[in-house]
Amino acid sequence: MNIPNIITWIRVVLTAILVAFLIQQNYIVAFILFLIASFSDYLDGYFARKLNQVSNFGKIFDQMSDKILITSILIVFVQQNLIPSWILVVIVFRDTLVTTIRMAAVNLGTVVAANYFGKLKTVSQIVWVISLFLQVLYFKNLESFNNVIGYLVVIVTILSGLIYMVQNREVLKG
Repeated sequence: MNIPNIITWIRVVLTAILVAFLIQQNYIVAFILFLIASFSDYLDGYFARKLNQVSNFGKIFDQMSDKILITSILIVFVQQNLIPSWILVVIVFRDTLVTTIRMAAVNLGTVVAANYFGKLKTVSQIVWVISLFLQVLYFKNLESFNNVIGYLVVIVTILSGLIYMVQNREVLKG
């Protein structure tokens, strides 16, 4: 196992721990762990390129760990009535669709790596989660702002899913 994949595994473990704190409404610890986990997303990519340790497993697992991190937190935020459930449904729908495309591509001998729009989707979701944490911790008046950010996240999420479908239409043909 290489350094980037170890960092990705750490992100998955951190997700489980931060969700436990989030469920207990210990938002400060959960927020700190989220920031560390989010930064690890940058680190694993940096080390993969710097150490020439880019792997097909890493390309897939890095993206799945991002989905695990964001989706887990948003599930708890839905449970705590901080965000509407339909936004989570859109995110999970898109992620499932893109993962299906990636699995189909693997069967054809191709790995579909993250593209710019997928990365933009992840960054928009991270920014939204940070803002949601800030709302529950310090700035209750961020609720309207977070509603707007939530809609922007939905738009970016849907667009990135559509772009993956168009870019990988050959895979979709079966």
